Amino acid sequence: MATVDPALKFQVLTGLLESESTTLIGIDAGEVLTLAEGRGLEAMGVAGTAAPGAALAAAFAEQPEVVELFRRSLRGERVRAESTYGQAYWLQSFYPLRGADGAIVGAAMLAIDVTRDLTTVRQAQMLRELVNNLPTNVFAVDPRGVCEISEGGMLAQIGLKPGQNVGVNVFESYSTTIPDLADAMGAAFRGETRVIEFSYGDSLYSQTTLPRRDAQGNYAGAYCIASDITERRRDEELLRAQMRIIQEQKEAIVRLSSPIIEVGHDALAVPLVGSLDEQRAATIMHGLLEAIAHKRARCAILDLTGVDTVDPTSAEHLIRIIHSVRLLGAQAIITGIRPPIARIMAELGLDLSRLHTLRSLQDALRYCSESSPGGR
Repeated sequence: MATVDPALKFQVLTGLLESESTTLIGIDAGEVLTLAEGRGLEAMGVAGTAAPGAALAAAFAEQPEVVELFRRSLRGERVRAESTYGQAYWLQSFYPLRGADGAIVGAAMLAIDVTRDLTTVRQAQMLRELVNNLPTNVFAVDPRGVCEISEGGMLAQIGLKPGQNVGVNVFESYSTTIPDLADAMGAAFRGETRVIEFSYGDSLYSQTTLPRRDAQGNYAGAYCIASDITERRRDEELLRAQMRIIQEQKEAIVRLSSPIIEVGHDALAVPLVGSLDEQRAATIMHGLLEAIAHKRARCAILDLTGVDTVDPTSAEHLIRIIHSVRLLGAQAIITGIRPPIARIMAELGLDLSRLHTLRSLQDALRYCSESSPGGR
């Protein structure tokens, strides 16, 4: 059987004691320090008192609990303790030292600073507590699909407790319930993120599946975060329904504010009131063209008596309507242009030379009547 070189043992021990996280203290049967090594002595607050030859009680005068633990070891006990010194958290092991005949000849304490490890543990505990109080379910699976973490405040909603799914193969247990699960997991194993939706019971869930990496950066499974979107989807559908109603009401108002009136067997009139935006222009154009085709009208009268103002956009919409009427073979007539509107149109540089304009709706009706076959 191979033996370890004593010099190597000494080297390892020396390196350990030179770290900031380790302290080794030994005493003899008379409670006198025989060994006090390690950079942790300062952190423990005994660098000035704990030295070989010092009495145990004097060296740890400010820490009587340490003295008592040493004395228990002198009585043959092996004791583990946890202590806080400043901002550091120490794990201490006390054990008796025995001579060749088995009699106790002293005791030793090995103290290790585990602050960093403890901080990691506490952070994990806080994270778990946070997740278990949030309306989500969080899973982590390995490349085989075996669940390693199962936490979340909504686990109870699907009949589970935190940690209950650990060890379960999600492919075997949930592929039927979540049809897209295998594809989402496979994508995560390749480094892709997927979002899927599925129904479970009476609820609708959205699950984000993320790639999981190991310490070397290699893909090592997947993380899944699921949340209940039942209420959100219901609210979205309600909002869409309300928006449809609003849109229908708006279109109805536009139709009422710009009615298409049959004023003869081959003439239509559209009295315009207020402003002319893109949506209203589209509604008027659609309705007017349908009416011209259905009624076989020869004249379409656009009465601007109720129009307050005209901007470049409104004028463009108006010209587009007139051109569309002409494409159907009907004549577009503009009436009711008041002086302010005429001035604005002129300032905008609109080409009105091809527009047939008359002073009033009555004049337009007379013109349509006289110009129709048999009108005279």
